[in-house]
Amino acid sequence: MSGAVTMWTNRLARPSTAALLLAGLTVVCATLYCAGQTAGKVTFVNSCSYSLTLLNNGQQLAKLEPNGQISKDISSFVQGGANVVIVYPNPPTAQCPDCDKWTDLGGVPGTVQREAWMWEGSDAVYAAYCNPNLSGRGICALQHNCCGAGMVQDGTFGTHWEFTPNGGGTNDFVNLSTNAGSGPHSPPPLCTNSGGSIDCVNKAANIFYNVPVAWSTNQTCNFTKQGKKVQGLTCTSVDCPDAYQHPTDDNQAACSASNPNRGYLVTYCPAGSSLPKTK
Repeated sequence: MSGAVTMWTNRLARPSTAALLLAGLTVVCATLYCAGQTAGKVTFVNSCSYSLTLLNNGQQLAKLEPNGQISKDISSFVQGGANVVIVYPNPPTAQCPDCDKWTDLGGVPGTVQREAWMWEGSDAVYAAYCNPNLSGRGICALQHNCCGAGMVQDGTFGTHWEFTPNGGGTNDFVNLSTNAGSGPHSPPPLCTNSGGSIDCVNKAANIFYNVPVAWSTNQTCNFTKQGKKVQGLTCTSVDCPDAYQHPTDDNQAACSASNPNRGYLVTYCPAGSSLPKTK
């Protein structure tokens, strides 16, 4: 990815920091979390009102119609490395919001640092459907590529579900990331040319949220280094507490990779959430 949209520099280093968190955990399968999971697979479900395009590390993974789903073998994902699955909704072009009106972004990326409040309130509908690299610059109506059928889906923005199977210490690692910072007007600090910091972004770095998501598994995982037990996590707002907001956050789940029957379910627009209405 270009420097203007580079993700945090220590993204791929996370699994090693959480290694060995899972030692001898007993598999527990609550009904809430086991429904829809398939042994040895990751299942993606679209519960949103529009079709969704899924990219994995910048390459198209699937296109899901409303109420559609697809299952992928865990072995088909990059092993020991991050699989960054990003999602884009595909409303009909005629139903897109006017992305030129997303003026809170401040114009050309890098002019104003992106902050969480730019993804909230009246901006939420733009954040859901518009490409933030192009929006708010008076070019969307002319180029027809900010939203809808011609939208540029380049893997540089949108809700992240990150999956590192067999990431070390006999664990899979799973996390959600939004890059929103510690508050609506408190983004991660800007990087400087002096280097040395891993808790920083460049001025044009995007906020990674557009579609609500929840993931679950048929086993018990350790969430954070403190070992909080979870069977899934949810992100239905840009400031969701289950997601990484800074690169040094401790918001990763470690799930045993030694169980051949393990499965994962990723649901977009889970119960109780939805995409904002357009027109």
